[in-house]
Amino acid sequence: MICQLSLTRTASDMRAANVSKFAFALILIALVAGCATRLPETPEEAVKVRAQAWLDALMEFDIQGIYGFTSPAYQSAHTARYYSRNYAGRNMWKSAALGDLRCDGAAELGVCKVDLVITYRAFLMRED
Repeated sequence: MICQLSLTRTASDMRAANVSKFAFALILIALVAGCATRLPETPEEAVKVRAQAWLDALMEFDIQGIYGFTSPAYQSAHTARYYSRNYAGRNMWKSAALGDLRCDGAAELGVCKVDLVITYRAFLMRED
């Protein structure tokens, strides 16, 4: 009887130790993954990533996607359908790419400027 009790207690202790090791491993993995995430180094890099994501959504006609880039204040005043009117001619675009990107006053003003290079087919133009 004494041997059985000690074996049962040992198995229970081992289960508790395994659970705590597993929990520790999960916490360690989460910490390492958080540290491994690369944050943009400069304002230009951060703006370029967001501008490209916005442009990709626009080129895919993902209205909800591009609307998600607007501010909460804009979203409280305007619908996605209203916002999509800004890009009514998008169906004539052949291609779009990011151009020059400037963040001269990013630290003081929080403003960056991004040029878009758009190739489009205008009305009544023949494609050769």
